[in-house]
Amino acid sequence: MNTRDYYFDNLKFLLITLVVIGHLIEPLNEDPVLRPIYLMIYTFHIPLFVLISGYFAKNIGSGDYLNKVISRLIVPYLLFESLYSLFDFWIYDRAELKFSYFTPYWLMWFFLSMILWKVAMPYIIRIRYALPIVIGIAILAGYANDAQYYASVSRTLVFFPFFLIGYYMDKSWIEKLRTTTMRIISGVGLILTYVIISSYGYMYKKEWFFGSFSYESLGHPEWSAGLYRVAVYVAAVLIGGMVMILIPQRSLPWISTMGTNTLYTYLLHGFIVLYLTAGDAYAHFTTTTEKLLLIPLGIMLTMVLSFSSIRYLFKWLVEPKMKLLLKHSQSRSNRKSQTE
Repeated sequence: MNTRDYYFDNLKFLLITLVVIGHLIEPLNEDPVLRPIYLMIYTFHIPLFVLISGYFAKNIGSGDYLNKVISRLIVPYLLFESLYSLFDFWIYDRAELKFSYFTPYWLMWFFLSMILWKVAMPYIIRIRYALPIVIGIAILAGYANDAQYYASVSRTLVFFPFFLIGYYMDKSWIEKLRTTTMRIISGVGLILTYVIISSYGYMYKKEWFFGSFSYESLGHPEWSAGLYRVAVYVAAVLIGGMVMILIPQRSLPWISTMGTNTLYTYLLHGFIVLYLTAGDAYAHFTTTTEKLLLIPLGIMLTMVLSFSSIRYLFKWLVEPKMKLLLKHSQSRSNRKSQTE
């Protein structure tokens, strides 16, 4: 009996596609045609990805919880942080090779933050009113100029509320909103959001959506600057919510299957984007049509890297077997039964 939830596979494929497209158009994000698309993507795709990660982190009480953190997060993080550092040294012809395990290389911040969230969760969920507390800390973090890239501190704090929401979220919350009326409202809402961003997006900085900058560095040293982060949160919830309402629940040919391989796409696509950037490939994208071609290119790249054959080829690297190094942990219930 197949009990796989295609809804989340479909949603993950959409989000990883937006990640790839966002990274591909990032070098040209100031272009008047691409900027609204770039801003639209960044208003919600990171928070929504973090929320889904929190939703699938409900196995905190399992005996092999920490083993999975080590094998699925810490080890791949160390491997790919090293590989990206080596690739950067080679592709940009750096004078010095640097391994920055405590300052994640570009997209590797997500892995380090995931490690910190997963390690912290068993303790955080014991705290009363944990969600408003972590939201408050995230808002306050923006006032600290030293809480930025080191150890991914800023992003870890800023996006942690979405991870916690995902952990507490029940699928029924989404299903109750998936009425015909709400789908129409969501579709219209996303169109209006894009129109607003296209018209007024030049008025605000894209860095507000990165979660890695202090308010002062964004030009807002005033005491009320935290309200901007609140506005970013509200936008992420509203736009992300509309996207979640519109995602199909049924199995979609190709899409649902590829949505199970998003980890591979995330870790591997960065090498291709770096290669294009270092090779001055973007100098050839001069006309509006050529620049817009980056979007179908991002979709195609996502699909290729999401093939099962890619997973087969790189599984030894992305999901290394750690049975020989990790001790098997028994669940609490098993240990209890053995002592009785």
